[in-house]
Amino acid sequence: LTREDEDQLKELLNIGVSHASTTLSKMVGKSVTISVPNLDIKNERSMAVEVRDPNAITVAVLLRLSGVLEGYVLLNFPYSASLHLLQTLSGKKISDLRALDKYDRSIFQEVGNVLTGGMLKGLSQFLKIELMQSVPDVVIDMGGAMFNSISAAMIHQHNEFLSLDIAICVDAVPGTFSCKEGQEAVGSMYLFLGPEAADTLLNLTNEMINPAHE
Repeated sequence: LTREDEDQLKELLNIGVSHASTTLSKMVGKSVTISVPNLDIKNERSMAVEVRDPNAITVAVLLRLSGVLEGYVLLNFPYSASLHLLQTLSGKKISDLRALDKYDRSIFQEVGNVLTGGMLKGLSQFLKIELMQSVPDVVIDMGGAMFNSISAAMIHQHNEFLSLDIAICVDAVPGTFSCKEGQEAVGSMYLFLGPEAADTLLNLTNEMINPAHE
């Protein structure tokens, strides 16, 4: 992808996550801002360096996409970001992710639902296409083991995929896209859609922006 393509995709995905911000704000009764500060194209080799500490416990949420675009969405939140997100959204403070109960897991399941659902809703409305998602699965494990088990098959199927940084700010100042220190929970979103899907998104966006004249 060119720099212009990356900027276009980032803007398109930001339209989607803005819907997620609104939904999550209503759900928790707090001002929530979600943004996509960085976007990159990854492959098997570059994915290997994504897990900085393979022994650290992380939270991952996995969903399947269907419709015009098919593939998987993998959300990953590092240890400290997971604890921060749980506390700011639910008010519950814990010190060990391995102690998460069914309710705690449902919080991350809903975050995955809202983030992916908001993104798909935004893309569907803007591009006038149908996109659907599955019920999210939540996995809590060591980052290295999790990526080996969850992403290995997907990377094999999708040689290249989109990698996004996801910044979630709770109690953010309305109308702003930056967080005060300590407000932000930063995770990653991986879209295992393959290069054809990226081309499809870009082509649909170009058709919307520059409709063909008959």
